[in-house]
Amino acid sequence: MGKWSGWWILLLLAAGVTVWRMPAEAKPERPAAAQLLDAVEGSGAEGVSIQVRIRTELGQVSGPAQIKELAEAWAHRLDIPVPQAELTRKSNLHVYQVLFERQGVQGRFQVTGVPRQGAYDAYLVLSLTGTPDSLPYIGVIQDSFDKALTKADLIPQISTCVRGMYSVKLSVDQQEGKILSIFRTLHAKELERLQDETVVSISGYTPAWKPFIALNGKTKMNLQVATHRDSQSGTWITVGTPIITAEY
Repeated sequence: MGKWSGWWILLLLAAGVTVWRMPAEAKPERPAAAQLLDAVEGSGAEGVSIQVRIRTELGQVSGPAQIKELAEAWAHRLDIPVPQAELTRKSNLHVYQVLFERQGVQGRFQVTGVPRQGAYDAYLVLSLTGTPDSLPYIGVIQDSFDKALTKADLIPQISTCVRGMYSVKLSVDQQEGKILSIFRTLHAKELERLQDETVVSISGYTPAWKPFIALNGKTKMNLQVATHRDSQSGTWITVGTPIITAEY
């Protein structure tokens, strides 16, 4: 799975500089996480985990001390405790991180400073991870964060991933069939695919959600489904919109 993880990291880096279209009216009647979970379980998999990732730009600051001040101000605004906060340096990045837990949902609050022209561009990332049982709480927490960011005139970029497990080891053809069944459920059109002896990944577009990323600068993409046959037990499936942001 190593080479696939590396490929996804490169893809995510490329997606980070792509314009994300997320109009305010784009919210579906049901949260994307609930729709993805239904699609995964409808294909015969057992839902295992849900991750929602919220990212936004906070502007530019002058140095590491200002990154810390900005992070603490936003942690306070989002009611996130900071006693266990860590400010670390990874390569040339300055990262302020807090891990927290609410109603069975594991959260990670992170503000990262990226050097540019003698200053730092600051980015806020909020990650929420839980089980299908904690889905309602994920929705409540996500909504409160979204409202706080919107109130500050920030445009959050939201990605959602659901992971499930089939109890048997599926062949590549069977994996493809499961993925395409999810595409049919979500009325999605295939755009591209990658596969090897154990992994299948298909990307596409569905009108179920308006947010999308621009593939190759023009083609709309907002759905990725990937399967991976586990060496110990069954077969994993990961579904994400607009892109998979969790390693599988």
